[in-house]
Amino acid sequence: FRNIMPSGKRVVLALDVSASMDWGTIVGVPGLTPRVAAAAMALVTAATEPRHMFTAFTAAFGGFGPSGLSTLSFSPRERLDDVLRRTDRLNFGWTDCALPMLEATRRRWPVDVFVVYTDNETWAGDIHPSQALRQYREKTGIPARLVVVGMASNGFTIADPMDGGMLDVVGFDAATPRLIAEFVH
Repeated sequence: FRNIMPSGKRVVLALDVSASMDWGTIVGVPGLTPRVAAAAMALVTAATEPRHMFTAFTAAFGGFGPSGLSTLSFSPRERLDDVLRRTDRLNFGWTDCALPMLEATRRRWPVDVFVVYTDNETWAGDIHPSQALRQYREKTGIPARLVVVGMASNGFTIADPMDGGMLDVVGFDAATPRLIAEFVH
């Protein structure tokens, strides 16, 4: 964690906690599941970013189904297996990557950067994530950025190629945290 420079930004990190996060391995890191990498990145964020919030795509009404967004709290002193155990107990919902921006707009959360960690499920809602980000920017006046990391990608695209404030990351390797940090700065 010592080598990661804090951005000083207000970060919302959204975790896909669905069962599929355990099924595959990450493109670029054989043997590592998306679930473990997402939990590890949450701990890195907790240790390096003083202004962070963690959320998870959970079922709005219990069981699997339409998503809601649940807030979580992780300490940088927690162990990875503790974070995995806590996220494993959540009732997962669809991975609707627009939810972090929609919820931040609704609750008036000041956010500079939204980061989503998922395997490959990237949009399941009524509004496209890039549109939700634009609406958030318009309503808050904050030039927020969005990073969606699809660690076992199925060829997704969330980022609007005409918007320099959105980034899609496919796969995951040792350079990914630095890439995201440089994009956020």
